Amino acid sequence: MKRLLTIAFAFLVTCSITLFGQTTSSAAQTDNQAAKTDKKVEKAEKKEAKAAAKGKDMSLTGWIKSEGGKTTFVNDKDKQSWDISNPDAVKGHEGHHVSIKAKLNEADHSLTVDKLKMMRKGKQTEETKKEEEKEKK
Repeated sequence: MKRLLTIAFAFLVTCSITLFGQTTSSAAQTDNQAAKTDKKVEKAEKKEAKAAAKGKDMSLTGWIKSEGGKTTFVNDKDKQSWDISNPDAVKGHEGHHVSIKAKLNEADHSLTVDKLKMMRKGKQTEETKKEEEKEKK
């Protein structure tokens, strides 16, 4: 009987240590992923600021949105929203996932679209599904 209790106790201790180790590593992974995302956003913002300061064109990928008569571009990398100073260049692409080449203006957080290219059809539907899932949550 004493031997059975010792084995049961050893089993419980082993299981609890294993569960504790798994919980700790998943929390560390979550922190690590958040840090990576923050670094990506920071890097994208620095790159945008450099391009704006030099007056160079920048290639960006994101969504064209139109709300209340105002046309905006939402960047995929850092989820920043930019006002479009020449909305005629993107007319008809509202709600589409696009790749653009544009000049950025950091002062009023706007951009001037020089070139626009639609993303492939599969990419459009995948991103739309993801956005719909986020809205449901």
